[in-house]
Order: sequence, then C-alpha cells, then structure tokens
Amino acid sequence: MQPSSLTLPRFAATIAALLACLSVLNLAVVRLTRNSVPRQVLARAARSASADTLALGNSLIAAGFDPAAFVKGEQLPGNRGAVNLGLGASNPVEHLLLLRAALRAGAQPRTLIYGFYDLQLTAPITLSTHELFGNHAMLYYTEPEYGRQFFYLSLHDRIEFALMRHFPMTVDRGAIWAKIELFRRKLAEQGLQRQETNRFGNVADFSQLEAPEAAQFARDCAAQRAQDFNSAVREIFRQALASGARVVVVELPIHPYHVATFYHTPEWRQYATAMRQKLAAENISFIDASEWIPAETDFADHLHLTEQGAVQFSERLGTQLRRQ
Repeated sequence: MQPSSLTLPRFAATIAALLACLSVLNLAVVRLTRNSVPRQVLARAARSASADTLALGNSLIAAGFDPAAFVKGEQLPGNRGAVNLGLGASNPVEHLLLLRAALRAGAQPRTLIYGFYDLQLTAPITLSTHELFGNHAMLYYTEPEYGRQFFYLSLHDRIEFALMRHFPMTVDRGAIWAKIELFRRKLAEQGLQRQETNRFGNVADFSQLEAPEAAQFARDCAAQRAQDFNSAVREIFRQALASGARVVVVELPIHPYHVATFYHTPEWRQYATAMRQKLAAENISFIDASEWIPAETDFADHLHLTEQGAVQFSERLGTQLRRQ
C-alpha cells in the first residue's frame, strides 16, 4: 500500500494558496463594485445635508423625479434643493436605509416625498438569499442587523445571510453577473434585431413586473385593503415625521395601459381610498399622480417615465406642493 503523497506541509500550502486566491478575488470584487448603483445613491444621501426635499422610492422615482424641474415648480430658494434617492429594483427596506443615511449625514428635509405604485405600501417583504443580489445587495452592507428587522428570511437563509455578508464575492455577486449577462445578450443579438432598452434594462423585461392578470391584482387589492402599512414603510413615516419633515406619499404616474388594466377597477379604487384614509390619520399627505402623464410617448416602458415625462411630472408635483 502506497503511503499518501499529501503530507501536512503540502496540505497547508494548498490551503494557503486557496485562501490567497479567495483574497485576491474578494479584492477584485471590491474594486469592480466600488461604484455600484446602491453605493452611488448612498453617496448621494451622504451629500444631502442641505436638501430641502428628499425623494424616496424604487426605479419609478429614480427615473421619474427630476430635482431641477421639481425645484422650479416649488420655487425653492437657491441655497436649498431636492435630492433623488430613488433606487431601482428596491423595496421599502432599502428606502428606509437610504433615509437613515441622509439623516445621519445631517439632512433636515422640510419635505419627504415617498413614491409608490401598486401594493408597495402594504405588501409584506419576504426575501431569500437568492434574491439578495444587484441593488438588494446593499442589505448586506448597510446596517445589516438593523435592516433585517424589516424583512422575512427563512432560518436557512438567515444563517446564509449572516455568513455571506462578510465576503464581497458573495455580497456583490449580482453586480459581476450583470456584466456577464450584458455581454451574453450582446452576443446573442448578433445578426438579429436589437432589443429595445432603457437605462434600467430591456424594455420587455418590465412587463414581467406587472401583475400577471387583472383578476389576480383585484384579489390582492381586496386582501390587502384592510392591512396596515408594512413595517419598513411605517418606520420610514415615523422617522421622517420625527425629523420634522412633511411627508407626502405620491401614487406615481404609470403607463396608460397599467392604469386602464389595473387601476380602473373597483378593487384598486377601494384600496387607494383605504390608503388615503390611513395616511390622513397619520397626518401624511396623499397625492394621486397616476394619471398625470396620459401620453404613452412619455413612458420608456410600462412603468418608467422618459426624461421628458419626468420633467412634466416633477414640475407639476413641485407646483402642487407649493400651492398646498
């Protein structure tokens, strides 16, 4: 019987080489993702100390809130302004963390605008570690213990979360994969008609974010009408009001197809009315801007405004808040 060729020194050298490779890989990921989208928005939050108005929300705010147009409509003083803290592919937990980042930086906003669409205010936030990539990755590195209070993970995923958040190569794996996916799509389009894209990705992909059918959406509206705001949304309101800000919740402009298919239903109207009443009880303003932009040409897809549409919406919103 031949003695094992793997001696202890060789085993130790192999482990050392593996750890060195992993260290280099982690450093490479840190370098490649140092300017990721969540970090850009967090940096913007850190520079928002002088802002009069903060706008929070997902990609509908990121694409639809034009600070310059809003300032023009509200006629803010020259030394004050508005900051867009919208983050694509995010949920209210990320919005809460971005608000806290701004408040820690010394922001004392007079107004907080919180934009939403569909059931964002009440839908429970349930995630898995498989979903914590891309912009959701900020949940790993921005107040992770605090943020974990506001979304559900299974026991298995809680253990994974606790381990994965310490390693850049697992935290920002989605950012690396996104670069590979973009390259793959470019190769796949060779010789074919190029798919329509906007700043957030393929236009066709965003139709998948809508409810699969109007009947299901109506049932969800009916089921959630009596629900309280989810815990992250409620905490956004609490901390914003405690800072002295006026909180304005805005039902954001949405594509005419979405309005006709989902919002022109009794169930949605009843849901929106219930939300308006709950907000009024908290001394929070509600603005229904869902039909402010009626032209399809002012939308880049079924959800996001074009730059022209964003200017129209933001200036009108500023004007309305000034008049209030």
